[in-house]
Amino acid sequence: MKSSWLIFSVFVMLAMALVIAALSLHIRKMRKENMEDKITDAETGMGNLEFFKHHFRYTINDTSRSLYHLAYIILDISYLRSYHKDITYGDVLKHTALVLTEHAEEGEISARITENSFAFAFKAVTQDYAKRRLEDIMNRLNSIEETKKINSNLVFHCAVYPLVGTDRNPEILLFNLRKNCNKILGTEKQIVYCDIHSMNKTEEDKKNTENILNGLKNNEFKMYLQPVIDNKTKKVASCEALSRWDRGKKGIVGPGDYLPAMEASGIIGRHDFYMFSLACRQLEKWKDTNYKDISISCNFTRLTLSEENFTQRLEEIAINYNFDRKKLAIEITEDAIEKDRDIATENVRKCKELGFLVYLDDLGSGYTSLANLCDYPIDIVKIDRDILLKTDTPRGKDLFSGIIALSHNLNMKVICEGVETEEQNALVCASACDFIQGWYYSKPCPPEKVETLIDNNFK
Repeated sequence: MKSSWLIFSVFVMLAMALVIAALSLHIRKMRKENMEDKITDAETGMGNLEFFKHHFRYTINDTSRSLYHLAYIILDISYLRSYHKDITYGDVLKHTALVLTEHAEEGEISARITENSFAFAFKAVTQDYAKRRLEDIMNRLNSIEETKKINSNLVFHCAVYPLVGTDRNPEILLFNLRKNCNKILGTEKQIVYCDIHSMNKTEEDKKNTENILNGLKNNEFKMYLQPVIDNKTKKVASCEALSRWDRGKKGIVGPGDYLPAMEASGIIGRHDFYMFSLACRQLEKWKDTNYKDISISCNFTRLTLSEENFTQRLEEIAINYNFDRKKLAIEITEDAIEKDRDIATENVRKCKELGFLVYLDDLGSGYTSLANLCDYPIDIVKIDRDILLKTDTPRGKDLFSGIIALSHNLNMKVICEGVETEEQNALVCASACDFIQGWYYSKPCPPEKVETLIDNNFK
């Protein structure tokens, strides 16, 4: 009897060990698959930015670094959309992945690092050999049969740089290569060759670039809110989300000091979507409070709005927060919708389908086309401050009133921006303008200060 019980116990223990071993293997497999998903670009099957950074650091060491060149390749989406109706964006991405994969030799790294850009770290003993290899790749990329039949403009451009022993940070290198590559977009120049000088690798520029990237990584960019006042009730109806960089002991830095660099380097999308996530979080926080009726508008730059997966990324962020989407507005500028009309039209339409409001910013700032008011499902237009400044003349006042009347006839409400003085506020309050925004009421400030401002002055 005892021997039977012993055999049974051993059998149970073996069975449990097998189950545990199987579970362990399954968990390891899932972890491996999860890791692979994190470093793989789903559309092309190539590695993504995280893949490139990892292999750059562990494949290219201090001894071999000087044997490598780093190429940053940009797909000019505007030309692709304008001229190549018969070839899809996905086709071009797959073609690019195929060309780079076929040209990559052992110890070389290729990856898709943004929506429309690729990185390729390749070996070349001499500059001439590097030039021949890269020209061969670029010629193949720009020789898509469908492209050549329709248009002679270049679809791909590239910036390349020979690495030196101290080039250990791939993000800074890609940041600077992007800036150089942007200079030849829209031209007939296929490749720009960079040296240390053209890469802006002075200590000051290098440090500034690194600071911006670290700031994004460490969530140093904060959301400030500027209240928008209802002209009838004189209460806070909404707020505009504006970016500020908290440099710690160095103080708060305004967007004019970093947004241009972000746009030039192609990382502005990371900033825009991060600010959007902060707005979603704030609306969720306000949902069951005294501030539940206040909406927030988020700014998106032309580069971000023109991304193919713009609305997909909005949905991926918003789905993580519980709030009324009609309380969140996507604020776009007229230059954004003029640059890439087709994709902008589609993205604005999808924003409405997702439940968001759409604001047209800076009406009258220089990009104005009245047709935009008919072509896009806009909820609110924002009159640029330049229009307000012209109201010191009769014609300027007529223009101001006319824009408001036109917007109302098209079932759009109006916000007047840049109200700073008693005289300006009196003029706007006496008009048919729906909402008022400006320093007269409040400068942009952190959300908790906006709450205090509302409690003390706008109950």
